[in-house]
Amino acid sequence: MSYAKYLYSLTLIFSLLSCNTKKEQAINLLTFENTLAIQRNQEPILISKENILTILGKIDRDSVPVLVSKQGEILPFQLDDTNDNGDWDEFLTALDFKPLESLQLELKTVHKSVIPAFINFTNIRFGVGANKQSVSEVKKYKRIGDPREKKDALFFQMEGPAWENDNVGFRCYFDPRNGIDIFGKTTPKMVLDKVGLTTNYHHLENWGMDVLKVGNSLGAGAIAIKTNDNKLHRVTGEASTVFNIIKEGPLKSVFELTFKNSKFNNQILDITHRISISKGKWGYKSAVSFSGIETPINLVTGIVNLKPNAQYSENLEGYFALKSFGKQSENNDAMGMAILTQKEQYISHTTIPAKGNGIGSSYILEMKANNDKPTIFHFLTGWEKSDTKFNSKEGFNQMILQEIQKLQNPIVIK
Repeated sequence: MSYAKYLYSLTLIFSLLSCNTKKEQAINLLTFENTLAIQRNQEPILISKENILTILGKIDRDSVPVLVSKQGEILPFQLDDTNDNGDWDEFLTALDFKPLESLQLELKTVHKSVIPAFINFTNIRFGVGANKQSVSEVKKYKRIGDPREKKDALFFQMEGPAWENDNVGFRCYFDPRNGIDIFGKTTPKMVLDKVGLTTNYHHLENWGMDVLKVGNSLGAGAIAIKTNDNKLHRVTGEASTVFNIIKEGPLKSVFELTFKNSKFNNQILDITHRISISKGKWGYKSAVSFSGIETPINLVTGIVNLKPNAQYSENLEGYFALKSFGKQSENNDAMGMAILTQKEQYISHTTIPAKGNGIGSSYILEMKANNDKPTIFHFLTGWEKSDTKFNSKEGFNQMILQEIQKLQNPIVIK
């Protein structure tokens, strides 16, 4: 071989090695942009599997996608199966942003075995047993009629399913009352697994307390139906109610209450109330789906009105907000409650006075309902012992406005 050919061959080998090295060292960077001039702490961010595969290509069975900080730390995430086919289709994480800040993070795959254990900041708990001592958690549970009236009635921890994040907790009465109550929290830790088994949650404890008196109201976002004869009907689920956990994760948890064969006048409907709670939020999201609507109905939800408060409502950047604020906690502290729905879903709102056996003592919000798509609303609350910003109406209003701004302006991913 001539010296010239030798030099050419050597140059070609080095060039190929260099290309391969660059290929192996290719870094996939994603930019996350906060377009709002406000701080956004633990903002939930969803990336579809389709988009991730477009960037990373095929992912091995034993590997998972992760976002990595500049310091090389794997950021908390969860993989969710939203279409129930046994495989994940969404990547969920939560990031902190300063006003108008952009973050650049590496997206890559790692073996499942190196994923750290993340702290849980959301939780669902439904404890059932013969008594407090024998309670165990159920992931799915069905009732017919009123379980309180059964001869061998079981004990329901917290009277039904409960859910929480690092800011606040809730519970739903798993009987025909079907009301929703609030647990004010003073700790970011998950506490509801043990609440109701030893101490009295109606009294202030080191984690917080039950802060709401519900009575015959709709409490903190329970649902009802308004039929075309202008009558209001509580969704009791007496024909059949199924509780089912869809997912539980460190950043988001979801469950459903499915009410089968619910009769309203001459209609029999199937109703599914899907409730989700995410890290860092001051409330939960509801998506209510219907099947069987033939005669028009409206979906109704509400806020309890049993303690001194001021009710006020307003249109804010594409949303209607029904709000109350006052010394209305069971500990006589300042507390605000609000329901948000997009303006195109909004129909009306009014005040329901105290009544006998029906729905009473409520500020109610009426929304559209149909068989085609779920009706969505958000219930938000702020208790001054959870955060001092809620000791004033102004502080509560600011949280509501910022939450609407976040809903209208999701983080931009590039």
